[in-house]
Amino acid sequence: MVFLSGVSAGANIAHNVAMMAGNAGSELGVEILGVGLVHPFFWGSTSIGSEEARGSMDPASKSGTDRLWAFVCPSNPDNDDPRVNPVAEGGPSLVGLGCRRVLVSVAEKDLLRDRGRMYYEALGRSGWTGVAEILETEGEGHGFHLYNMDCENAKDLIGRLAAFFNN
Repeated sequence: MVFLSGVSAGANIAHNVAMMAGNAGSELGVEILGVGLVHPFFWGSTSIGSEEARGSMDPASKSGTDRLWAFVCPSNPDNDDPRVNPVAEGGPSLVGLGCRRVLVSVAEKDLLRDRGRMYYEALGRSGWTGVAEILETEGEGHGFHLYNMDCENAKDLIGRLAAFFNN
């Protein structure tokens, strides 16, 4: 049994590997106990929550985020591709997530915060039988703990991840 975890795009990859593991025909050959999604890079073609307001305050950031998936996956540049928008209409149901536990960590000042929250809420409504937790760090932005590991919020986040992995 293993845990998967990642930050930003790494969290997106961890989610997608867990979805593959939940597929009955999967050849992964490993049981995933849990997934830690730290500031997951989930996006969509329609703005939700505070994205529009944040986008008007920092249009370059929102515009760059809107264009990023097309750069990563030019064969399917739609921001509602379920690999970047796991709650997209018509995408695979989150009930098939192949793990028992999920921790979603979001940051208050992160443009992607509401997508992480939406994922957490959709997971709870999906019929998935695992345990999901959410953690929001106030006053911080995307990936803050990678740039200032000595701040209390970073120590708290790392401690929360450690507790998640060890329980």
